[in-house]
Amino acid sequence: MIRLLVIFFLFQVEVATGQSTLKGFVVDEKDSVPMAGCSVFLTNTSMGAVTNKEGYFEIRNIPSGNYEVVATVISYETASYRFSTDQLPRQVKFVMHPKATVMETVVVGGYVTETWEKWGRTFLEYFIGMSANSKETFIKNKEVLWFRFYKKLHKLEVIAKEPLIIENQALGYQLTYHLQEFEINFKELSNFFSGHVLFTESGGRKVPRKNSMRKRQEAYKGSIMHFIRSLYNGNLEQEGFEVRRMKRLRNTEKDRVRTICNIPLNRVLLAVPRLTGDSSAYYERILAQKDYTDEYDSSLLNSNSLVVNTGTDHKVIAWPDYLAITYKNKLEEQGYLDYYNEKRKPYPIRSLIHLNAEHVIIDKNGNWSPANAIISEWYWSWSEKVGDMLPLDFDPYQTKD
Repeated sequence: MIRLLVIFFLFQVEVATGQSTLKGFVVDEKDSVPMAGCSVFLTNTSMGAVTNKEGYFEIRNIPSGNYEVVATVISYETASYRFSTDQLPRQVKFVMHPKATVMETVVVGGYVTETWEKWGRTFLEYFIGMSANSKETFIKNKEVLWFRFYKKLHKLEVIAKEPLIIENQALGYQLTYHLQEFEINFKELSNFFSGHVLFTESGGRKVPRKNSMRKRQEAYKGSIMHFIRSLYNGNLEQEGFEVRRMKRLRNTEKDRVRTICNIPLNRVLLAVPRLTGDSSAYYERILAQKDYTDEYDSSLLNSNSLVVNTGTDHKVIAWPDYLAITYKNKLEEQGYLDYYNEKRKPYPIRSLIHLNAEHVIIDKNGNWSPANAIISEWYWSWSEKVGDMLPLDFDPYQTKD
């Protein structure tokens, strides 16, 4: 659990050419002693600093938007504070608390501690991904990972004792990833992970190599970040996105037959059970059908039908059911087809998303909150992993080397 105390002072926006500076201090909770060498960064960006001997930090050239600033140091709990450049505090003060000794607790369902040898490959597939860029992405300190498998819940949980150091050789980034949560629920066929990430250029470079920049621009095209930015800016069509509403209609007759045959609704049918009796042929035919059918609207949506302006630098999005999203300017990777054993030519990227909240807050950088509010299926459920992850301050139009 993250415990934090953040004290902020008189609000004063310091803006120059549309960019801001965040200043502050980091101190120990005991006697407020300044803490030197703390890492302070804007999560999911390449913007950060290290505190000096007075515990002071300064992060310059912050583009307008909403951010979360994070303070971390070994043996202390992570502290964080959300802010907007529209209301930038003059100073932020983080009071750091030592980490409590980790105690094993009794959990409903119980778990067993597992090893990298058993679960490492699965973790990499769900966390790093299986794209071409993911194949060039490596965790340099995998020994800090713990694996817990809950047998009754059929759930895998992964814990990192220290920040993960991840080298993405394709995109030219080194990521310092403070993993907060990682879970695979095999019963519900779902996966979620979150954390605080600082991006730096590989090899200490100040600017990316041309090849890395080209791959970053390609990774950006058709990504969720690209979609959210386009939604915010109101230029979905110009950016290559087609969006339609979709309803997922349950096969109620199949649900009825499942109940008769005592088959749980949440159980995935890998094979139709062999039934006996006069109705067996009918039941087997119904059970072989899909659980649902998808019904699409014929008309395309624009940003105005999904976005509510708030009069600030963030906007609110909401919709019922699903959105079916096609990105016309990029084809599916072959690895996606191989993973799902699709024997066909690649299509333009197609994804489904629905909300796990009443509404979602978005900003111009492509960020959204809460982090787990958008649930994706199809292509984005495969591609939106760490191996293709880009910082919120990424500029797809950057050309300098």
